[in-house]
Amino acid sequence: MRPPTDDEPLLDVAGGDPALSRHLRDSLKTLGERTDDPEFRRLVADVLDGRRGLREVATSPVFASALNPRMEQFAQRWAETSEEERAELAARGEREFAALRERLERERRDRERWWRDHPDGY
Repeated sequence: MRPPTDDEPLLDVAGGDPALSRHLRDSLKTLGERTDDPEFRRLVADVLDGRRGLREVATSPVFASALNPRMEQFAQRWAETSEEERAELAARGEREFAALRERLERERRDRERWWRDHPDGY
């Protein structure tokens, strides 16, 4: 039986929130997979592998050039979204984060239980 892996490192911009860090990591992974820019892909890999912080790479011209068009699209769609739709999106986001926090906490407890039951690691 293999021991469970430890928690993934939190991103520097997540403020210690594992759910926010996971969400950001997943988003970065998706952005990295969808880009044709090898420099941006390298930056994303550096962050995901813990070699660089998101705060550091977010200010780079490479990062900005990859995200600016997406941010412009988002801003346009957001401007066209009604207050009611915005409220529903916010509520849905809160529900999704709550579910993610619960799942991460359950995984953490499972890891602690496993290590308590297998103090020698096997």
